[in-house]
Amino acid sequence: MDKEVTYRVGIPVMGVRGESLGRLEKVLLMESRHQVTALVVRSLDSMHILPLDRVTELNAAEIRTNVTPEELHGFPVFDPTQYEEVPPWFFPPGHHIELGALVTIKPLDVREQGEEDALTRRAFMGRSVAILAAAIGVSLLVPIGGYIMAAATTPVKDSWRDLGVKLQDLPMDEPVSHSFRAFSVSGWMRVPEERSVWLIRHSGVSDPQSEPEDKILGLDSPLELANSDPRLTVLSPICPHLGCEPQWHKGQKLFICPCHHSIYQLNGKRIGGPAPRPMDQLPVRIASDGSISVIYEQFAIGIAAKKRLA
Repeated sequence: MDKEVTYRVGIPVMGVRGESLGRLEKVLLMESRHQVTALVVRSLDSMHILPLDRVTELNAAEIRTNVTPEELHGFPVFDPTQYEEVPPWFFPPGHHIELGALVTIKPLDVREQGEEDALTRRAFMGRSVAILAAAIGVSLLVPIGGYIMAAATTPVKDSWRDLGVKLQDLPMDEPVSHSFRAFSVSGWMRVPEERSVWLIRHSGVSDPQSEPEDKILGLDSPLELANSDPRLTVLSPICPHLGCEPQWHKGQKLFICPCHHSIYQLNGKRIGGPAPRPMDQLPVRIASDGSISVIYEQFAIGIAAKKRLA
């Protein structure tokens, strides 16, 4: 472990006998020593802190250790409330992070007293300003509340959009980002805007990668279940974590969100990062001539449920 190392969240972590222990979830930095001291390994049912000195080999494809599965479950469980994410440039020399989250333990007063009790003067001033701003906002809300509520209660309407592309023109098993013009409807307002979707044509309908992960997990609505096709998956370009846009990395065959490093497979399955659910599948219809139509849906972010907003 003396040579330069690069961490990539989502790669497999292997045990002493070559068995799978799980996948790399986070990298733990001890700020007081300016050292990477441990890795957070996600197994099927939990996350454990694996000391770095138990790692025997680390490369771009996998991490090898001298640990058994039983030993891993004996290591401390990772509690995300006790840690905070820090920028990747905090890494000491010789350590880099290609994908994923770097975390460090929170200050002692925050861990022992809790977020609310460990209130600094700066935080107090910040909250005071926030309260003042909220009071001003409430005073402005009263005269326009009815106006806003009228728009908010307008039901969501399904609108099929012909994408202007045909199934036979798409490459096999290679996501294509397709942009199109549409209208955003909010109450009485109809605003033109540019939208995009990921189109994935499957070479084999029996391949597990041809079935979207949110369908496998039972997250799809009756609309999405009734309008799906094993030849094609249409994914929303919006990351379910905080609304960023994951990009397809051809060499690694993964969707990777550049903001917070959520990582997804070809069918939208999350294999790393903080996203609470898979990438969202959209309803699709394929005409007899191969023309593709979709309903562009938008969903709540930051929650495990696939809750439609528009």
